[in-house]
Amino acid sequence: MRKGKGFKFTCLVISFICISAILSTIPASINLVSNGSGILTSYMHSDEMGINSNFYKSRQFDNNLIGYLIEIGSASVRSVDEGEDKKTFEKDRKNSESVLKELSNINYFIVNNDTKEINTNTKYKKAKEFEKNINGECDVKISSINSNVSYIKDIDGQEYKKLQVNNQIGYAMRIHNGDIYMSIPKDFENTLGTYDKIYESKSEFETNIFYVQVILGISVASLVLGIVAIFLYKINKAILFDEDSFWLKLSKLVPLELYLFGLLIAVTFTVQSIGYYYDLFSSFIFSFLGVGFIMTVFYIFDRQFKTYDNKIDIFKTTFIYRTFKLLKKNIKKTIKKSRGLTRSMPLSKRIIGISIICLVINVIGWFMDMITYGAVFSFGASIISIGVFTYYVLKKLDYLRYIMDGTQRIKDGDIHYKIDLEGEDNFTMLADNINNIRDGLDKAIDNQLRSERMKSELITNVSHDLKTPLTSIINYVELIKKEEDISPVYLKDYVNVLDSKSKRLKALIEDLFEASKASSGNIELNMEKIDLTQLLRQSIGELEEKISEANLDLKIDVPEEKVYIRADGRRLYRVLENLLSNISKYSLANTRVYINITELDGKVRLTMKNISSYELNFDPEEIMERFKRADDSRNTEGSGLGLAIARDLVNLQGGSFNLDIDGDLFKSIVEFNSIH
Repeated sequence: MRKGKGFKFTCLVISFICISAILSTIPASINLVSNGSGILTSYMHSDEMGINSNFYKSRQFDNNLIGYLIEIGSASVRSVDEGEDKKTFEKDRKNSESVLKELSNINYFIVNNDTKEINTNTKYKKAKEFEKNINGECDVKISSINSNVSYIKDIDGQEYKKLQVNNQIGYAMRIHNGDIYMSIPKDFENTLGTYDKIYESKSEFETNIFYVQVILGISVASLVLGIVAIFLYKINKAILFDEDSFWLKLSKLVPLELYLFGLLIAVTFTVQSIGYYYDLFSSFIFSFLGVGFIMTVFYIFDRQFKTYDNKIDIFKTTFIYRTFKLLKKNIKKTIKKSRGLTRSMPLSKRIIGISIICLVINVIGWFMDMITYGAVFSFGASIISIGVFTYYVLKKLDYLRYIMDGTQRIKDGDIHYKIDLEGEDNFTMLADNINNIRDGLDKAIDNQLRSERMKSELITNVSHDLKTPLTSIINYVELIKKEEDISPVYLKDYVNVLDSKSKRLKALIEDLFEASKASSGNIELNMEKIDLTQLLRQSIGELEEKISEANLDLKIDVPEEKVYIRADGRRLYRVLENLLSNISKYSLANTRVYINITELDGKVRLTMKNISSYELNFDPEEIMERFKRADDSRNTEGSGLGLAIARDLVNLQGGSFNLDIDGDLFKSIVEFNSIH
């Protein structure tokens, strides 16, 4: 595996070098076009685009060298300009003549047609003689007629002509009417062995051509080698830098600012490589170094990033963060030592103390300002002191808001929520007290729930244990009732009483058992689509006899179409049975009972209203408690469980059950979501 890592690392380094070399051609190309444009084809050969290896067809020759030769050549025969100082004019001409004489690698014949003045380094007296007898590697004729400049060039017998080149080299022509003939000998740099402007220009051109060839070769080789290196890197399964890697851990010790500073330097190197003062190859080298460093830094960033679960942790490697953490640690130690002194100090006194310290700092700042240090010190002291004071107050207010949010959550029912403690001041004591109250409340609720569960289990178990002996009693009473010869006769009355009371006790136990199951939710429900109107009519039909005996007039108002809800039919029937049974028991005789079903906003509401036969001096919520009866005298039959059972059964089926009392008017409301 170690060998595999070494090979993969080698592939990584090679791929970085190759990619850097390929990318470095971009700034080098920009440098070539914008600054080192001499090796590109000149305007005289617009039919040949791109880089031209022929020196005499390049911009180096037509734009740079010819412009220079025209300027010094025309200046050597020019006339004095109007208003020009004569001494300056003569000095300029002498300098031009001196430079021309140093150019031994060129033959020239220059004539000013206005003054007929001639300047040549040959024996010829006329331009035609010069043209006829002087033939070099490149022959040039520049003509100016009323400042309109034309350019004719002959390269190895091939003539190129431009009749209007004012925009290209017209700026260099110093005479209005005249001709400049120039001829560059063949292989002049080898035969003569001299070194001048022409030789320097051609040497620079050939060097740049060589650089282009080298860079192109490097780029092609880098492309091929880079593809191979990247492919081998990808197929290699070795892990170079895992979380436990020594080099990765070492890279994290370097501050992030140092990486950023290096990136800035690398970007500067890359941008400056395009500068005019760099040659083509230097531009390529500087770009190569800059791009390579940038890629390396980004690779390190990527490796580091993948080791952080929280990506923001990369900023913990900064020098600023480390310095701040160290200062914070030392400040905490200092505060911890003085905490015993300030722990019991009220918050108001702390704020007043900090205010006094800020005031003292500002006074000292103003005093130093008046003495010698200037406004910068006092202004800085004021900003820092006010900033510290504001930060302290805002931090405490933010913690107070956090405590208020926590108490709101506990108030809304999230009794298990715990407020985090920060510091050791009054707010911390408040948060701790709230947590203690929460713990006590949580414990009380747990005890209450445990008590309720035990109560329900007790009722269920007792009800179940009572049913067996009670069933035996009822059965024996039935057997006694079937006996014809019971003596004495009054024993029959006793038997009837036993029969009545045992059956009532059975109903009470059954209600108690069902109430216990309903309140604990220990009931299996068979939820289905039910027509509430039909179920209501069925329930009324079952209890019609009881309602008639109570002399009650039912007023039923239900929709003509079917009203569907999702519920357990048997359990919902028990709810309706309990409500109708209560109406028959506790309604005032000869009164009307209103029963209606309404459907609105996706809800189905069943409402039953009746006039009570006794005073309703209790709370609606209170009457729904188990064993609570509206008839305090308990003269009527009933277990006091009917409404509690109805409420629990409705809630278990996803509905809502409510009671409303208005004087002697008793109203029960059952509500479910409607379905179609």
